[in-house]
Amino acid sequence: MVAEQDRRRRLLGVLRDLAADGGRVALLPHERFDADAIGAAISLAQVLTAIGCVATVMVDEAPPASMSHLPLLDIVKIYEPDASCAPFDFALAVDCHEADRLGARAACFSLSRLRGSVDHHVFSDEPGELDLIVPTASSTCELVYDIIQDLETLVARQLFDSRIATLLLAGMITDTGRYAYSNTTPACLRQAASLLERFSVDLSRLHYHLYERTSVGRLQIKGDILASIVPVEDGRILTAHVTRDALNRRGVTDDDLAYFASDIRAAEGNEVVFLFVETDDRQGVRINIRSNGCFDAAAFARRFGGGGHLRAAGMTLRNTPLEQAVDMIVREAKTTLRACLGEKTS
Repeated sequence: MVAEQDRRRRLLGVLRDLAADGGRVALLPHERFDADAIGAAISLAQVLTAIGCVATVMVDEAPPASMSHLPLLDIVKIYEPDASCAPFDFALAVDCHEADRLGARAACFSLSRLRGSVDHHVFSDEPGELDLIVPTASSTCELVYDIIQDLETLVARQLFDSRIATLLLAGMITDTGRYAYSNTTPACLRQAASLLERFSVDLSRLHYHLYERTSVGRLQIKGDILASIVPVEDGRILTAHVTRDALNRRGVTDDDLAYFASDIRAAEGNEVVFLFVETDDRQGVRINIRSNGCFDAAAFARRFGGGGHLRAAGMTLRNTPLEQAVDMIVREAKTTLRACLGEKTS
């Protein structure tokens, strides 16, 4: 806890100094960003701009249609390799801490005079002095809420507003599965209550857009995925898959697959779920992992260059056909599961 407080204090000091000089700050959410990543990045950028920084949220591609209901998306800048990377005074990775999760924007990150991160994913290397990484936090939006609250105290004026409240709530809601996942913290519940008390946020509308709004194609691909479920190890491991052809046939994108792996995890008796999604080039596979019991999803994903949380993680296997990826991951998952359950492995 002391180390976390020290890191947050150092980060706040840098942000305050940059604001005093009109410093240029880049906020870089991870590739294939979600509501937590984009909500945290935009909220922090808006606040930093308000206190004197020149803050830029830079992404690889336009936010998907599924996030079009979120406020302030118009401040997001799409990265252009030849035009976007004039050196920033400070580059902050958001909802990740590894440069390789930034895609082509890693060049901007490495060129910046100062570099840091705000993240709640499990880490293995020692964090840098400006890395605020708190795996016990429910979301990166929870951490950004605290940063904004501290900045409000430093500048002695209100920085939160209803748009920021909506963004932070979107990140907290999605990363905690509507406050149902085991990562839900008392802190994020208190933060949510505070935001709802202070600002007018249409919570039912926000929930509708995050979880209920759908399309015929999305319902059809969900049916395809659920029909592909294969129980392994007496149902303790569940696999499901979707090909690029199936996605194209239904007219949906990878962003339409959010929460499907979590839906499968609801099946009784399973310890871990793997959802295999063929990549755009059909040369690799993106894998979503959701776990119960003793299976550490993050540790398993890190073995293949991925990462995440104890119960929710992901990774991408390059140059690996779908069928080969399923066979390899199932084989490794069997060994991992038997080990964590204390069973003999053959």
